[in-house]
Amino acid sequence: MKLIISAAMLAAMTTGALAVSVGEIVSKCGADSDVYCKGVGYGDPMQDCLDANYAKLSADCKIIVDRLRDGESVSLF
Repeated sequence: MKLIISAAMLAAMTTGALAVSVGEIVSKCGADSDVYCKGVGYGDPMQDCLDANYAKLSADCKIIVDRLRDGESVSLF
């Protein structure tokens, strides 16, 4: 039983580690998106805009964009 619970907890932690939260995106890329992507929609259009302006982004936002480029999904939490 302990093994099953441990495996379930490990799976939950691993899954959570492979996602960028909306809160992270807003806190790390909010200012950059206001400057370079004003009026752009959410989701793929915003990611495309941030990609297009990558050289101008803050260091913190570049980390988020890199994580998204590497295939991490976006989660609400």
